[in-house]
This record gives sequence, C-alpha cells and structure tokens, in this order.
Amino acid sequence: MPVALRIAVIAVLAALFLVISFFLARWLTADNRERSYVTDLLTYQAEGDSRAMLAMMPSCAAEPACRRTTVGLARRFDGGGKVNIVRYDSSTARALGSEKGPTRVAWQDGGPTSRVWVQCFEVTRSGVAFLGGSVRIDRIGVPIDGEASCRG
Repeated sequence: MPVALRIAVIAVLAALFLVISFFLARWLTADNRERSYVTDLLTYQAEGDSRAMLAMMPSCAAEPACRRTTVGLARRFDGGGKVNIVRYDSSTARALGSEKGPTRVAWQDGGPTSRVWVQCFEVTRSGVAFLGGSVRIDRIGVPIDGEASCRG
C-alpha cells in the first residue's frame, strides 16, 4: 500500500473517530443535564424556594394542582438547602430520541437529622439526543416510601 493511501486511510479513520466521539459525548451529556436539573430543583426545594422551582417547571406552574404541590413541598423542606443524591434512577437515561418517564431520586437533606427522602420526577426529553435534544422536568412528586416505585 502506498504511503499516501495509508495516510489518507488513517486521516479518514481519525476523522470518523472524532465525529463519533462528538455525537457520543452529546448523547451522554443529556443524562448529565437531567441529573443537574433534578439536583437544582431539589436544592431549591430544600431552600424553600417555590418560585425558583416553578420557574424550572413552566408546565407545572400553569397547572393549579401541580403548583400547590410544589409550593407545599417548598414549605415542607424550607431548610438548609443542602442536597446529597444517594440514588438516581432515570427511565429516560440514554434515550436516543424523544421520551417521557419517571425519574426516582433518593436524596439526603442537610438537616440536623440528615434524613433520606425519595421523590419522583416526571421528565421529558425532546429531539434527538445526538444533536443536543432538550431535557425538561414537568413535575416533582411528594416524598414516597423508600421502597416504593414511581410507576403507579
């Protein structure tokens, strides 16, 4: 094989590797964005900031029942604002396209008893993840039993 052809093949393979790596990184970033949004929402809840929570969930803010639940959660958790994620289970993790489903999060507050709470979030992913699709939190649920599922 001539040297020029060998260099061309290596250049094409390197470019292909970079393109695949770029799209793979975009896909994996969506999971990080979701986790970051959920963590931010829990932090606002732990601080008792219902306005910031509702600003993150416009569809919830527009629905009176969801709005009341969110305001109630902020009042219930009005405290130090410290959040430590203990377990994170997302049904939309690694979604390639649009998908909607629950995310179950066990988290620990920064209060004097440092209790572990479990809550469910309704998450919607839109668009194609490889092309930087969007992630949205639609609603936050009240705390559930530690062994309970988010489905039904």
